[in-house]
Amino acid sequence: MSPRQPKNDNSRKGSSSIARRSLLERRPSGTRAQKKRFLILCEGETEERYFQGMRTRGGPVLDVINPKVDHVNVVVEAHRRRCLDDYDDGDEVWCVLDTELDRGLADRILAKAGGTIRLALSTPCFDFWLLLHREDRRAPFQTAGDVEKALKRALPGWSKGSTKFADFRDGVDDACRRARAVASEKKDHMRNPSTSVWRLVEAIRGSAGGGR
Repeated sequence: MSPRQPKNDNSRKGSSSIARRSLLERRPSGTRAQKKRFLILCEGETEERYFQGMRTRGGPVLDVINPKVDHVNVVVEAHRRRCLDDYDDGDEVWCVLDTELDRGLADRILAKAGGTIRLALSTPCFDFWLLLHREDRRAPFQTAGDVEKALKRALPGWSKGSTKFADFRDGVDDACRRARAVASEKKDHMRNPSTSVWRLVEAIRGSAGGGR
């Protein structure tokens, strides 16, 4: 018998090159391979617009999604996307949600998140986080609608559909400081009013090389 000839490995080269192309498509040079990635699931348009506006050329990758489902299912969708998408151990998955002054709802959200999904909760609602960019507020609100009215007084012309991060950028440091001060008074996600959105915002800003 003649000695076995080595197989032509063109097929292997072809398949490996396709795999490499696929990997490169998923991890563009200078972005995915080098930058931290945040998956941020929001329950509303206001939150979605705010975090989309935080994207910067030199900052981390922000995947901002509004799945348009109820609070608990936002967390369910976060678990699903974390498992299916190409997220590394150093990446972070967050859900930005309102408690609606409903402790039972907040407890269900916390239980569903477990220790895997990070939560940025606001009581009564995300609009309180926006209000803190403009003023320091400690008095409780009766409803989420009352927060919206207060924000419209602080920022005339604002509406949920017109939210732009640019309108709040100059007040981010103040908002983080004020939110931390509220949180330190009573470590309870149901404190009215309160918000832990500052944790997510500071994580994003810190991942941009310490820039602001």
